[in-house]
Amino acid sequence: MKFTYNQKELLSGQATILCGIINVTPDSFSDGGQFFQVDKAVARAKELVADGATMLDIGGESTRPGSTYVEIEEEINRVVPAIKAIKEVVDVPISIDTWKSQVAKAAIEAGADIVNDITGFLGDPEMAQVVSQTQAGAILMFNPVIVRPNHPSSKIFPTFGGQGVFTDQEMAAFETMDIVELMKAYFVKSLALADQYGIAKERIMLDPGIGFGLTKKENLTLINEIDVIRQMGYFTFLGVSRKRFIMNILNEVGFETDFATPEGSINRDLGSAFLTSLAAIKGVEVLRVHTIKPHLMATAIADSVRLSRQMDDVNFKAYK
Repeated sequence: MKFTYNQKELLSGQATILCGIINVTPDSFSDGGQFFQVDKAVARAKELVADGATMLDIGGESTRPGSTYVEIEEEINRVVPAIKAIKEVVDVPISIDTWKSQVAKAAIEAGADIVNDITGFLGDPEMAQVVSQTQAGAILMFNPVIVRPNHPSSKIFPTFGGQGVFTDQEMAAFETMDIVELMKAYFVKSLALADQYGIAKERIMLDPGIGFGLTKKENLTLINEIDVIRQMGYFTFLGVSRKRFIMNILNEVGFETDFATPEGSINRDLGSAFLTSLAAIKGVEVLRVHTIKPHLMATAIADSVRLSRQMDDVNFKAYK
């Protein structure tokens, strides 16, 4: 498989791509405010790429539980200067993390290569058309908050549009549907829109939406059955870094996960990196992460196992 954007391409079956996160927001759940100013965002971009990131994801609106809607003009004012400045200093593809078509349009004009839409084209009815008028790639995420707004795990999130996309009958069926089947049903609608606007299959990655309106069991099930996306014929984009269910797993076996403590800060990224390793073994093409080094170590080991037939052989010497 391949993924294309702006006449460039990424190939499946290669080393796992680490996509570094840059939140130009004051309230992201784990790094809010740290990279809000353009100069700080640029410095962070250079650091991430130097550490091994080969893609960057820039967002101007927090979508964490309890976050609030950011007006379109404000979001544009946050991301456009950062994208322009970052494009001047690093040469890696940049995705814009937004579900709003006007923000996506402005970001693409500023130099963004890929639109990372957490609603999979279903939140804003104009998004698919905006992407279709460019050569940008698209990441389409399964968003349970849209299809199960009354679920306890969805109620703590802000709304992401999408009203009226599914019928009342479909919405009723979604409430009890198996989570993998629900994801597939959601992607049917997303991909139909992409096809309607002539967006080629090769320009699309699919994201299972880990952490959005899902229970612990559902998060783990989607990760365990991530191969479903490849079976559909698409690149897989996965974001598990610092998700709450990881902290829950670590807490259950007695590990510190308080972000404010040095031990907790290390553990949150180690726990995330273990999942990155599992994802890389499964052949997930792109991992969206907050820090690079622990995930680079994870993918170096996992990719070596997955691509063992392609590895150069080495004969080891005896221990001294």
